Amino acid sequence: MRQQNNQSIPLGLPDQMQGLATAPIDRGDETQERFRYQWAIGVWLLAQSLTGERTFRALWCEHHDDYLLELPTGRYIAVQVKTDSRENIRWRWCDNALVDSITRFCAFERQHGTIIDSYEFFSNAPPYVPAVTTRKESTLAASPKRLTECCARASTYSSIEQPYLNAFTNLVDKTCGDASTLFAVLRKLRFAQGPVLRGYEDALTASVIPKLPGCVSLTTISCCHLRDELIGLVQGACRLRIDGIDGAVAYLATNGRPEAALRGKCITPESAAELIARAQQPHFRFVDSGAGIRIGTTAGRAEVLNRKMRNAYLGSQYESLRMRMDSADQRLMERALVEPYDFEAIATQLVSTVLVECKDIEAMNFDHLDEKTRGLAIYKQILLRMDSLAKEEPEQVCREPKDTLMGIAGMLSGECKFAWGTPLEEDEKDGT
Repeated sequence: MRQQNNQSIPLGLPDQMQGLATAPIDRGDETQERFRYQWAIGVWLLAQSLTGERTFRALWCEHHDDYLLELPTGRYIAVQVKTDSRENIRWRWCDNALVDSITRFCAFERQHGTIIDSYEFFSNAPPYVPAVTTRKESTLAASPKRLTECCARASTYSSIEQPYLNAFTNLVDKTCGDASTLFAVLRKLRFAQGPVLRGYEDALTASVIPKLPGCVSLTTISCCHLRDELIGLVQGACRLRIDGIDGAVAYLATNGRPEAALRGKCITPESAAELIARAQQPHFRFVDSGAGIRIGTTAGRAEVLNRKMRNAYLGSQYESLRMRMDSADQRLMERALVEPYDFEAIATQLVSTVLVECKDIEAMNFDHLDEKTRGLAIYKQILLRMDSLAKEEPEQVCREPKDTLMGIAGMLSGECKFAWGTPLEEDEKDGT
């Protein structure tokens, strides 16, 4: 639900000094947006492979660098993504963010330079290129493009022409302190300009998504959905994420991080193509019909769930489902805080999908003659279906895992939306 125009903002605007206009100190929202920009660049890199513009075997996210492209030849391309919110900014050698990226590339070159084809610097801002009328040597030397071009046509760093040799010497002091390494990096360095910060999502939707295989006829809304799915794919690979049984116990790599988490940083073009194929399938969306559940209000729900499960001879499954139910309730509250504007639609889709699936499974088991095993048969089928939805149709359940979906099933049962195949009667049966 959006904030109404006539509603006051809690505690007012943050960090305002003496009631006067003051820029905020905490810019966490801007930081998050810049992370999303980086993920969008990851989508653009995947799109290059999917459209045949560039061939690579895998995209590694937040592994050695922002992105690492693994080529079919066994060689690599390292990618750094930097953003700058200043208007009409041009990158110069005096910009610390650019120098930091070159420093990182130099460290990479010392370790792995023999198998690195190139280094790429992606940004919403281009590098400074002098005009034909520029004469001042310090201005000319500030151009990153000029220096990389001079390095490319020089046989050694000592033969770089002036005034760019002075710029190179200054850059050596700021970066690795090794002229040979810096020279090798600058000869491999390429600059790429991405979309502007304020319009990168629209640029992806209009210029990139329709060019993906099979996407030319997608509607704008479908392109937006697919864009968000691909950004979510890259976002997930950028996290230190561990799924499956490795989430409990995991073998560690030599850097102390779980090996499973490192494997999760890899996205292949084939996996991206599978996501695109799934996204092109029509997805049923529920509208709000008043069948929701109460979030954050658990009084009496666990007791009702316990009675219903015991009535269906599922008493032994109660504790595990109750834990899922409580965790799902907390998960939904967290998501409501993170995605306040979209949460109503998310909650409607999640609750409606789980309820319909549970009721359908109940209906399919109406002729299960043995009352003592009917509930367990329904429970098993619901488990399998929730797992299938989470893995094979993540868009249908807003990318929530199986445990969240099972927890929602428990919440629905605790609020008398369905009864595991056996309606609750006055005299309870102890099924434990």
